[in-house]
Amino acid sequence: MENSFDKTASSTVDLLEARLRRVEFLLAGDRAGISHDPPEARDDEVKVPVTERLAMLENALKRLSSKSKVAKEILDLYILYPDLFQSLPPEQIPASLGTSNLLSIVLSSATLYPTAASRLTSILDVPVPPAETSASLIALQPRISKIEIVQEAQTRELVELSRRSTEVLERWYRISVLGGGECWAEWEGRIAGVERGVRRQEAMREKADNVL
Repeated sequence: MENSFDKTASSTVDLLEARLRRVEFLLAGDRAGISHDPPEARDDEVKVPVTERLAMLENALKRLSSKSKVAKEILDLYILYPDLFQSLPPEQIPASLGTSNLLSIVLSSATLYPTAASRLTSILDVPVPPAETSASLIALQPRISKIEIVQEAQTRELVELSRRSTEVLERWYRISVLGGGECWAEWEGRIAGVERGVRRQEAMREKADNVL
């Protein structure tokens, strides 16, 4: 049975693996090099020692830095300025930053102070509406709610009327336009047949007259 130290170390490595998986997926689009199984899925298997898992994490991080330029630049930045990745209290100055660096940071943000001060002053100048106005608006809330209910009902009615109008238009088009076209086509066919019969009769009559 594992002692509390082993459990703590294993949990810490599990968290590191999860973070590395997320970072590798965001930067490289895959999660190769480390186990994809959650910690509970490995309980019944042969457990890998913590030291070996740490070595695997280090190798995976090296492979990630070789594939991703962003990861390599972040690691280089961590090597040069490790204080940037530590949560220091505001009153504590990072040891890696010199006086010139601190001065450049302060000067780059110097224009923000008067801007923030002017905005705060403008907020103080904004008039607060009288209490009577706010009370009257609150008193109107029930009427506004009723009007919203009426508007919703009207919207539903308009949707229903639009649907019914569409159905009527489709029915009119189907009966009047398409049906009328079919009727005209049938009449034209009949008239053409009658004309052919009349021509045949006239041809036969002319032939009979010529014989006589």
